[in-house]
Amino acid sequence: MGQGEHDKTTDGANHGAVSSDQLLAFMQYLRGQKIAVSPADTLDAVAVAELLGYDNRTLLRNGLASTLAKSAHELTVFETAFDQYFQPTMRRPSAPAASNDDGADATLPPETDDPMPASTPEQSNEDPLDGLRGNSLFDALENRDDSALSVAIETAAADAKVDDISLFTQRGQYVRKILDALGDEALRDAAIEFEQSEPAAFEAVQALREQLRERVRDRVERAYLIHAKAETEDLLDESLSKIKLGNVDHSQMARLKRLMDRMARKLAARHGRRRRRYRRGRLNVGETVRRAIPTDGVPFSPRWRKSERKRPQIMAICDVSGSVAAYAKFLLMFLYALQDVLPRTRTFAFSAALGEVSDLFADLPVAEAIERVNLKYGGATDYGRALHEFSESALAEVNNATTIIILGDARNNQADPRLDLLAEMKARAKQLIWLNPESIRLWGTGDSEMLRVKRHCHLARECNNLEQLERIIDKLLSDRR
Repeated sequence: MGQGEHDKTTDGANHGAVSSDQLLAFMQYLRGQKIAVSPADTLDAVAVAELLGYDNRTLLRNGLASTLAKSAHELTVFETAFDQYFQPTMRRPSAPAASNDDGADATLPPETDDPMPASTPEQSNEDPLDGLRGNSLFDALENRDDSALSVAIETAAADAKVDDISLFTQRGQYVRKILDALGDEALRDAAIEFEQSEPAAFEAVQALREQLRERVRDRVERAYLIHAKAETEDLLDESLSKIKLGNVDHSQMARLKRLMDRMARKLAARHGRRRRRYRRGRLNVGETVRRAIPTDGVPFSPRWRKSERKRPQIMAICDVSGSVAAYAKFLLMFLYALQDVLPRTRTFAFSAALGEVSDLFADLPVAEAIERVNLKYGGATDYGRALHEFSESALAEVNNATTIIILGDARNNQADPRLDLLAEMKARAKQLIWLNPESIRLWGTGDSEMLRVKRHCHLARECNNLEQLERIIDKLLSDRR
């Protein structure tokens, strides 16, 4: 630490100031706290910070909250995250620094009010600690100069790149790096020298070093909580998106639901804002000529024949038997999370008998509707019967604007799967997509009819985790355009 750093630092700058680099890192931290921060939000936050300045902590927090927190819940999370991220690095000692009447600094070890032991008659009047005085780190510790220590630790932490910490086991490594950058080596050498010859001085130096180490350890742990936590959250989400949905533990359901909602918002943003294109149809010559009579036959207002376009719709047919019920649940949750983009979704459920359950999803929360569907239609699987009942009740409404999604493992207990009905559905629909939660290596084994089934589908894919599901729905939304 430089000798002049005491003069350059103020208490306000240390305990309340925020840098622009920290602000950008804070945006990433908020994302780890599940607050959606878009690039536009980041630009707005930077503009707010430039307008308000970084000196007034409370003013800055309120300004950023008005930009980044979009609900009462997000405001609570934001305030907690802000206080945690921008908390002062140093904790003030409980006792004020003592001084002699003549203004000289007292040489008290930290965290104690006991003075240094007085020299005995056998000892020299010279204080062994005088050799350390003039060292900026020792002086800041001995005088309890909180501001100087804070600046020194922040500078050393930046030099040590503590924000790169990603593993809990790296704490000791970064503590050592920061201590070395601070100049703790000089204090360590002095402690070794005093250990045998000057026990009292040794205890005093060790107490100061322990105080410094504790503060550096706090700084490293705060960096871990801030930076590694966000990376850990992203890593957990990435891992969860690749786990088979049927294997997701109940304790992870809340995280999985948040991940699914985030995926749905991303897809909705990607596909829901594109400008719709309309075909005008052919020129209506007779109407155009009649409209041109007042303008001496010049067709200033051409008229077009209306081209009727069929509204696209999704028909989801889900096997809710025991083996694939969990996958059907997540498919339906995903589809209904995208209703702003897919406004016409009709849902059918079956094990043996099939029935339309769209009304349940219109009247009840998705999770409750799925539970009722599973109770009503669960049982042994019969694809032939289910396809027959779908053909009887809804096939007439399938047209070239309809996408049919069938979720099932195609295991039909050796019964007739009625592939003729599947072929007719493919001929009528724009797309017939079959999603099978089983590994593709198992298709066609045992009573699986999947190898025969996929010949009658436009697209047949293995789909048993959120990453695969997101990819398929993304393609579906792209093809709708």
